[in-house]
Amino acid sequence: MSPRTYAPSPSTFAEDPDRYRENGLHPLTIGETLKHGRYRIVHKLGSGSFATVWLGRDTLENKYVSLKILSADTPLECKELRILQDITESTVAHKGREFVVQLLDHFIIQGPNGKHWCLVTAVAGERLARKPGLPYNSLEWPRIIGLQIAEALGYLHTLGIAHGDCYTSNILSQLLPFDKWSEEELYACMGQPIRHQVHRLDGRPKGDNAPDYTVDPGDVVALEARLPTDRIVLIDFGAAFYHHERITEIFTPAPFASPEILFSGELTSSVDKWAFGCLLYELCADRSLIKLLFGWNNDALKDQVSMLGKPSEALWQNWKGKEKYFHPDGTPKEAEGRRLKVEPLSLEQRVRNLEKPLSERSHGTDIATPLPPDLQNLYDLLKGIIIYDAGARLSFEAIQAHPFFSGVDIPKV
Repeated sequence: MSPRTYAPSPSTFAEDPDRYRENGLHPLTIGETLKHGRYRIVHKLGSGSFATVWLGRDTLENKYVSLKILSADTPLECKELRILQDITESTVAHKGREFVVQLLDHFIIQGPNGKHWCLVTAVAGERLARKPGLPYNSLEWPRIIGLQIAEALGYLHTLGIAHGDCYTSNILSQLLPFDKWSEEELYACMGQPIRHQVHRLDGRPKGDNAPDYTVDPGDVVALEARLPTDRIVLIDFGAAFYHHERITEIFTPAPFASPEILFSGELTSSVDKWAFGCLLYELCADRSLIKLLFGWNNDALKDQVSMLGKPSEALWQNWKGKEKYFHPDGTPKEAEGRRLKVEPLSLEQRVRNLEKPLSERSHGTDIATPLPPDLQNLYDLLKGIIIYDAGARLSFEAIQAHPFFSGVDIPKV
């Protein structure tokens, strides 16, 4: 590991100043402008592994926008940009289009650390989370949100595109229009930008590679509270791919990763269907479908087998650690030492547990009592998606037409 150049930020919310280096992030500060003065930086929205995201003011269109500035090591033949262009320029008529982020503009920034793509989109709210105050067994809001996600993914798949990283952080809420707000009104809601001075550890002048300061993200939760809708937008196409591509690796978080990802099977666009099933369950249950104790892929593998039983022999042989937890037929072994025993918990029982408060949910296997109609519909839908056979998972057209979503009315902005 190379020695640090800059002192670490005192904030856990701002990016590491050492990421401002050759082929790294582009330095920006509040008030700077981009594209010959068209976009003025107003606040910070966030940062990720390969980009910073800023709230800007489009002085030409007189509206607020999101500016995602990719690190300079992103190839100029940027796949994410190409996919966003295909999404935005498509003439396919599909109701899911309105739930997928649209590219408003794009351009290259030449900076001290290299060339950076800047992708301009509409401003969205906070990441997807269960609506506060809902009864634990309420399915009305999950059905509204779930149908929008299904329609968004259905639109992508109609275009031959798989999102590849569909989980809660990449689904944001749409906001009511706020373009008439002044910057003072915006700061009154989101808070003034909090700055953290950047300086070198060796005491030498900072130079142009890093900004004078890093910035904490503004309070997007407060912004969303002022501009609420029950509509979503699917974002972040950094892991997206075309259906015809042969993909060898996908970095989906373990709770949403399909068996073919975790068991190193063949990767196809069907990974989006599994991820959708996990999302829908989480919306309904306010907890993840796949239980992780330590945040490892191994935990997800154990829980998938506890839910669905032994996978195909081809997948089963790819899991090197299975002998610690399971017999050759896929039944759990007794716990040894400090290792926790894997408790079988079927998909049906996981759905059945939604009838109970979180504190009362269990590994019970009493399936003699019929499920209530709404939970039966949910189970019927999930059992067509949460399966090992990727090719047999329901299409997004079938998902949208499923009785679970019957009568759902998606609100307008």
